[in-house]
Amino acid sequence: MSIEVENISVQFGGVHALKDISVRVDPGRIVTVIGPNGSGKSTLFNSITGLVAVDQGTVCIDGQNLARVPAWQRIGRGLARTFQTPRFDPRVCVEDAVLCGFYPVSRAGILGAMLRLPVVARQERAFSAACDRILDDFGLDGLRHASLGELPMGMVRLVEVARAIANKPRYLLLDEPAAGLTRAEQQLLSSEIRRIAASGVGVLLVEHNFAMVRSLSDHTVVLDRGALLAQGHPEELMRDPAFVAAYLGSSTPGLSGAQPSIGTTL
Repeated sequence: MSIEVENISVQFGGVHALKDISVRVDPGRIVTVIGPNGSGKSTLFNSITGLVAVDQGTVCIDGQNLARVPAWQRIGRGLARTFQTPRFDPRVCVEDAVLCGFYPVSRAGILGAMLRLPVVARQERAFSAACDRILDDFGLDGLRHASLGELPMGMVRLVEVARAIANKPRYLLLDEPAAGLTRAEQQLLSSEIRRIAASGVGVLLVEHNFAMVRSLSDHTVVLDRGALLAQGHPEELMRDPAFVAAYLGSSTPGLSGAQPSIGTTL
């Protein structure tokens, strides 16, 4: 039971976006992917979710090769994700945006919805109650009727994460979810990510804030220009001179045991 990405390569024209990359995400674990812009982080996500075809290697979920599974069907295999740039209609309110996350598990057909069959009504009540709990967990209850276009981008990112977990995925891919969040919002998001992982969900997280990565990650993969630079637990990486020099700066006191500040980003 896991996401297993084995030796994948992706090429756009003459550019190697990914070169022989392997990543494993087990249930209940948080794996982070870091690297500078253009290192292939989002391409890795797109390869897993089917938005990009791999030129080499395999992507499997729970032992099933996804090579012939289109993107929309991968949701049914237990995948959910967010995007680096949230994709919402700005006119939609927060509550409706989260409710959209239940669509992949909805069993109400068009006819059933038109006839208002009892099973449809029960399902709608269950979705509404679950939505209420999610909004409360993310501190969004007071904003349920606010349109997304009225909110700062940081709050919209929280809404997108809330929507992504609505259908109870087995694996959650988060692409820079903390970008634009205040410190308090980052702490709330970190708490929710820990809670989600503790429930048995495997989390793959792209994040530039290395302090957040250190606080959350069970395993970190470092990409550089599409290739694997290093991997391991964040504390192990802090003892790797090459990693510290390349990403935290040679003057960063990571090698001597000091802690980088909360604002340290990648």
